[in-house]
Amino acid sequence: MRLATSLYKMTGALLDVPALSPTVILDEGLFIGNRVENTDEFLGIPYAQPPVGNLRFRRPQAVQPYKGTYNASQFGDLCPQELVTPISQAGVPYLLAFEEQLNATFPVPDVNQSEDCLNLDVYVPAGTVPGMNLPVVVWLPLASFLFGGSSYVNGTIIVERSLQNREPVILVSVNYRLNAFGFLPGQEAKDAGITNLGLRDQRQALRWVQQYIERFGGDPERVTLWGANSGSISAGLQMLNNGGNTEGLFSAAWMQSGFPVPLNTYSDLQGSYDILVNGTSCRGSSDSLECLRQLPYDELYQAMLALSALQRYGRWQVVLDYDFVAQQPQTLLTQGKVARVPFVVGCTEDEGTLGALNLTDITTENGTATYLMQEGLPGISMEDVEEIFTLYTSDPAAGSPFGTGDMYAITPEYKRLSAIIGDLEYHSQRRFFLNHTAGYQGAWSYLSKEFKFPYVGAVDLTDLFNMYGPGDLTDRLISFVTTGNPNNGTGIDWPQWSITKPHQLNIQNDSSFTVEDDTFRAEGINLLMALNIQYPE
Repeated sequence: MRLATSLYKMTGALLDVPALSPTVILDEGLFIGNRVENTDEFLGIPYAQPPVGNLRFRRPQAVQPYKGTYNASQFGDLCPQELVTPISQAGVPYLLAFEEQLNATFPVPDVNQSEDCLNLDVYVPAGTVPGMNLPVVVWLPLASFLFGGSSYVNGTIIVERSLQNREPVILVSVNYRLNAFGFLPGQEAKDAGITNLGLRDQRQALRWVQQYIERFGGDPERVTLWGANSGSISAGLQMLNNGGNTEGLFSAAWMQSGFPVPLNTYSDLQGSYDILVNGTSCRGSSDSLECLRQLPYDELYQAMLALSALQRYGRWQVVLDYDFVAQQPQTLLTQGKVARVPFVVGCTEDEGTLGALNLTDITTENGTATYLMQEGLPGISMEDVEEIFTLYTSDPAAGSPFGTGDMYAITPEYKRLSAIIGDLEYHSQRRFFLNHTAGYQGAWSYLSKEFKFPYVGAVDLTDLFNMYGPGDLTDRLISFVTTGNPNNGTGIDWPQWSITKPHQLNIQNDSSFTVEDDTFRAEGINLLMALNIQYPE
């Protein structure tokens, strides 16, 4: 970045750059960012060609060499989505306390959205120059592949903490295509090779990091993937892509509350493609995909949002396409086709309460049985349900939020459903991932019981309040990004997870750390995982 400073001295009057604005040169392009405290921010940098016009519903294309001057002081556009807080659609008023802290930690940004959204943000310790080779962490945004983007997080928080810890890191935050624009299923998408475009966007962003991060002072050989929720699922799927060959794109992963689950195939969700087409003027077209590419943006956007939010959760998702996702994730794991890099996985204690708040109309055991057979594990038998009920009773004291006795039983089935959903969608997937990787690479696991809210407990994503606090978990992340080990020489030792010694770090509600065996609800979790593999949701 010193080269950029020299260039400014020669052309300062023409560029009208504030004296303290950080700069970096990429190819022949000059990027002007912001300095915030001790962090240089370079925002909204395009990492691929805009996926508009003929590039709509195409694989991401590498960005052309940069030329000229770029304003990197403002976030780029978000990818097309419904600009609402997705959490607010369920469980009000039970989520109000959680939502208040969520919105305070991750305020909704005042950022436009458009198809031209393949951009990323780079947060660098001020004064970093090429050759310093700082480790890099790449944040993959969360929110169910439907909402959110890079501008929802403040990467400066992580960089500033790393400087305080004397372990400076660079953070890169990536936007990728969401909803129908990024996850179009169906035979037409398969034939065109455009399934799972959002994941392909992420891969392209990682290639960009390899090409350009040295110009920011980063080390392309030390790149850690980091995500929560759909960002964590993404990190896991990147580990499973390409037979586990990372192509040198990343060297570690940190995954929170999201893991590759058994998937629907591209053909299972053919109806999603058909609904989209039939909601536009492309209905009846002989080449519906090409017609969709040529539609006015607003028409396509409104057709995408015509489905209710809950329907979109099930329709615009990662699919088994036998291409980017070559086989079911669980098959790939059992075959060892996974990147052999060190990783950390974590869950919160009460992962399932958020999902159960969408099911408060279920008040009887028969209702729960119907839900499991039709939606939770579609196709299971009543005999399977009875086995689940034996292990997950309707006693509120045994349900989630755990450790709260008879409190918070919003309905007679709420706490049971919360326990089942949390174990089915999170804890069983986490343990399955560990069981098929921990013997081959460094693996650490944690359980967060911190931030116990009324009614929902340590709900999904509450561990991010520690991470972006920042807190002690942030320090562990920074050490992991720097050394490949989350132990930083202070506090309790965090042992690796192994099949014979499945020790994990527990973050208690008072923020203290303990080490405990990862064996809770083992019989129920094993049953749910076996059924989930046979009957994917």
